[in-house]
This record gives sequence, structure tokens and C-alpha cells, in this order.
Amino acid sequence: MNIAEPFSLDWIWSIMWALLRVSGFFVSAPLFGHRAVPGSIKIPIALTLALAVGPLVTGLGPVRPDSLWQIGGWAVGELAVGAILGFGFTALFLAVRMAGDLIGLQMGFAIVNVIDPNSTEQVSLIGEFKYLLALLIFLVIDGHHLIITALVDTYRLVPIGTAHFGDDAFNQIVRMTASVFVTAIKIGAPIMITLLLTDVALGIVARTVPQMNIFIVGFPLKIGVGFLILGLSLPLLAQLFERALTEIDSSTRMIVAALAHV
Repeated sequence: MNIAEPFSLDWIWSIMWALLRVSGFFVSAPLFGHRAVPGSIKIPIALTLALAVGPLVTGLGPVRPDSLWQIGGWAVGELAVGAILGFGFTALFLAVRMAGDLIGLQMGFAIVNVIDPNSTEQVSLIGEFKYLLALLIFLVIDGHHLIITALVDTYRLVPIGTAHFGDDAFNQIVRMTASVFVTAIKIGAPIMITLLLTDVALGIVARTVPQMNIFIVGFPLKIGVGFLILGLSLPLLAQLFERALTEIDSSTRMIVAALAHV
């Protein structure tokens, strides 16, 4: 593989294309795209990645466009490839938050919301807790290294200027999005099933002891049971998250491979 000489014309084009793909990735990727990470940190990291990857891009295909139209087309394609890759990994965190939302709804926390600093919207308290916990697990298992590796590998799957957004890529994105709901149910299943059984038990008590005010007893009971199982299931969350991250990595690579123009 040929590597461009520093400050040559091919080197400059390679750095520019790499920076565009990295920028698209940083817009939608988990952790890197979070609003809590200031631009003074994002920009140097993006430039560093572009400088590291750019020279290697030259040997994978042509980097010099032939016209202004081609420059525009390649620029949009590079931004889209990076954004799609970042969104693929972000989908996993959306699944974690969805699981927290479902759990909070069953626990009776439907109106207990907090402001999410990333989206500036009100989100479920349990959902935000699980989301922040997932970010910590993501860092502990070196997930940030995994997604950077996936970003670098996209240049082998989809060289500069070869992105093609066809039906195959669209179908892969739909399948991955559908898997978000399955992952959310898997993550929230232990607590959701326990709370469902608690509801069944409360229903039986309400039928056998009608003089008991089941609403006054049920609300604190479900909150207590929910928090208890939530604490006990934290090790399981780490295992499920690590397994789901591996699956999302494979799915995202399949999407990126489907973008390659054949």
C-alpha cells in the first residue's frame, strides 16, 4: 500500500477526506458526540485522527476528484459514512435508555423526569441512570477504542468516493434499528418480569383482601422491588451491554460494507 508523502497534494486531499468522515462520526457517535464534551477537545481529537488515518487512505484508491461536482459528492458521502457509523453505535445507547424508560414506567416513575444534557429534553429518571451507567461500562471495556477501530476499518470497506446509498444499505439500517427494540427488552427483562409478577401478586391480594387499599400498598412496594432488582441486575447489565456492543459492531460494519459501490 502506497503512503502519500507529507504535504504533497495527495496527502492534503487524504487529510481533508479523512477529516470529513471523522467529523461526521463525531456528530453522531456515543461519547465523542456528547454535548458535554467541549469543542476544544473534539476538534483536536478529530484532527489527530485525520492526520493519523489520512496518509493511509491514499493507498486504498484515488483521492483527487476530477470536478467540483465530484468534490461535493465525495464530501457528502464521507460525512454520511461517518455519521451512519456513529449512529450505529449510538443505537445501542438508545436501547439502554429505552429499557430504562420501560422500567421506570412500570415502577410508577412515568412523570419523574430529568433534563438530558445531550438532547436538552426531558427523559425518564431510570432511563438516564441506565444511560450514564452504560457510558461508564463503555469506557471500562474500551468501547471507545472499539469504535475508533471500526472508523479506521471503514476506509478498507468503503474507500474515498465509493459510498453508494442503495437498497442494501437501507435494509441493513432498518434491521439494525429493529434490533434496538429487541436489545431494550433483553436489558430490561429481569426487572420488567419481576414487576409484572408483583402486579399479579397485588391483583391476587386485592381479590382476596378487598378491604386493603392496594394502591397505597402497591406504589411503594413496586418502587422498592424495582430498585432492589435494579441493583441486583447491574452485573447482568454489564454482560448484556458488552455482548450487545459486539453485535452492534458487526451490524454496523455490515451497513458500512453495504455502502461500498459495486
